[in-house]
This record gives sequence, C-alpha cells and structure tokens, in this order.
Amino acid sequence: MATSIEVFRFSSNEEAYDFLIKQICTGKYYIVQAFPTNPSILHYYRFTLHRKSPKATWKIVQSASLDENNVSRSVQHHVWKLNSSVISAAKKLGTAFPDCHTIVVEVVKVGSGNFWITDTILHERNSKWSQYHSLHQKRSLRPFLPATDLCTKKTLLAFLNTYPEVIIKPCVGQQGRGIVKISITGDLTFEVHEKQNRKVLDDFEQLFSYVWNHYLSKKDYIVQQRIFLIEIDEKPCDVRVITQIDEGSWIMTGQVVKVAAKDYFVSNRASKLLTFENALSAQANEISFERCAKWIEKVCKKSSKRLFKNNGKLSIIGFDIGVDKDGMVWVIEGNYAPSLSMFYMFDNNEIHKQISYYIKKHKKGD
Repeated sequence: MATSIEVFRFSSNEEAYDFLIKQICTGKYYIVQAFPTNPSILHYYRFTLHRKSPKATWKIVQSASLDENNVSRSVQHHVWKLNSSVISAAKKLGTAFPDCHTIVVEVVKVGSGNFWITDTILHERNSKWSQYHSLHQKRSLRPFLPATDLCTKKTLLAFLNTYPEVIIKPCVGQQGRGIVKISITGDLTFEVHEKQNRKVLDDFEQLFSYVWNHYLSKKDYIVQQRIFLIEIDEKPCDVRVITQIDEGSWIMTGQVVKVAAKDYFVSNRASKLLTFENALSAQANEISFERCAKWIEKVCKKSSKRLFKNNGKLSIIGFDIGVDKDGMVWVIEGNYAPSLSMFYMFDNNEIHKQISYYIKKHKKGD
C-alpha cells in the first residue's frame, strides 16, 4: 500500500517458505491471512477512529484512500457501507484494550465487490497520532496544532505540495530519535535532514524510496508541517513546559527554552538553556513576552485537561511548545514521562525544586 510492490516467484512451496523465513520473517512474529485470488483491481483505504474517553463512543475522525491516484470520491461513495463495520471493529478492540483510544483500520476493496479488513493498528496514549486526535477534538485547540497526518506516499506528496518543509516523526518515540526534516530546495530537489546529516535526492520517487527504506518500513510515522521557530544565533529553539495536576487542577510548574545544537533542527540535543523572557528579548522582531507567556500557559493547561480526560492516570506532562517568528504559539507534542534533568541547576534549581514538590505531593495524595 505504501510503496511499489515487489513480486517474487518460486518453483515450490518449500522454496517460497525458505525465502520467507530467511528474508522476510526475521526478528518478529508473523501471521498468515487469506486474500482474494487474482484480484483485478484493489483499492486501499485507511480509517482512523477515536474516542474522547474510555466511556465515549468511537467515531471515525479520518478516512482516506491510500491509492496513489485520487479516488477519494470512491471512499465517500462507499463509506456508509464501511462505517458500521469499522466502528464495530473498534468497539471490540477497545473492550479488549481499554487504555487505547485511537485505532487505525485498513480496508481493501476488491474491484467493485467486497471489502476486507486487512489490518488494525492500536495507537495507545504514547502515540503521537492518538495525542493529535485527542487535542484536535477540542475545537479551541485546533489553531495551535500543526497540520498532521499519518505518513504515506500520498500524504507526504500532498504535504510537500502544500508546505516548503515538513517533519516526519515516529508515532512512538522519544528524545528526537527518528525525527526527519524534508525540504524542497531551490532546484526542486529534496533534502532529507536527520540529526547533523543531510542527503539530497533528485525527485519525489527517489525521496519516497529512501524514506520508505529507512523509516516507514520500520515504524508508523506521522507527517507534519514544519513550524519556522524563533532562533538564537541561527539555531531554532522551543519551549519545554511542565504542567502538573494539583488538587484536581492543572498548573504550570516549569518552563525553559531549549536552543538546538549546531546543525540540528530540533532542540532534543540542546546547545544551551534560556528563560523564555531572555529568548524573546534576543529576537530581531519584537514579540510580546507577556502575550506569548499568557497564551503558552492557557494552551498548555487546556491541553493538559484534554489529555487527562482522554487518558487519565496522568499527573505530569512535558509539552514542547513552538513559538514562530510571528509570535504564534504551537503545541508540538506532549510527553507523559518528561525528563526533568534540564531543570536541574537551571535558574538556581528553583524550577526543579518546584516540580519535585508537586511530584511528592501527588504521591502522598495517592
């Protein structure tokens, strides 16, 4: 579905089995499924279903064709047939996995005939795809979320046709591992930038082949518009914000600006840490510190409430918040087990002490 199909032919079942064991089914357990025999035309669709809380009903929040040719009207024409089936599948899986609130159902349509559910993928609370839909359900938070989709050949092309730079990142991952920036260069080639490494590819087919082999074939990824963040010494930076629950209310207990290391486009490897006020004062264009600080606190508290309602069992969240060069605030992502080491010995250790106080207070309350 996501890339071109390779066909291998064998003279016997034993030869085919030997190839599968040695070349394909390595390091993982696999299942075998029945599939239509000699299908004339296959159309692939993907449905994302989400529920706001463990007791809420499942809703289809996204449906799309995975075919390279645009057949979205076909999805709309048949969606009424599929709604009840994919919702029933989500209900069954949601009962078996009560902590999961986002499920992707993949369906294949055989010619003009039957539909087959070929796969279901559970996106639990630490999945960025699940988190995006949890926040997106709150209408007032939508303006603060970068455009986001599951990364396929079709969606990657659509995003690159819309934005000059995009980010792809694994649905489940930490500390910036696997995050990649893809840019369209002046001569219409594509640059892939991961950590300090850059690679230029001549056209989209080469780009997607590279992305598939190095990233998408190993994990599920999302694709996002890249936000052009404020910079310090030509290095992008974002704001790590800590929120914690205290007596039923979410409060902001920590904030620090992380400046990316040289040649990095994400701040997971930081060259230095600053207060938010100092970071804004270093900007050439005037951005109101009071206005941005107010919006960051408001958005983080509201996001914390939404994620808590969806997931529960949360007492601390570490948000990566972007501020673009126009002063607009963006929720890049939230981390449910944030590293607090960056606050240790920063600002006379006062922030770390405050965060630790509420951690201990919450544990005593338990």
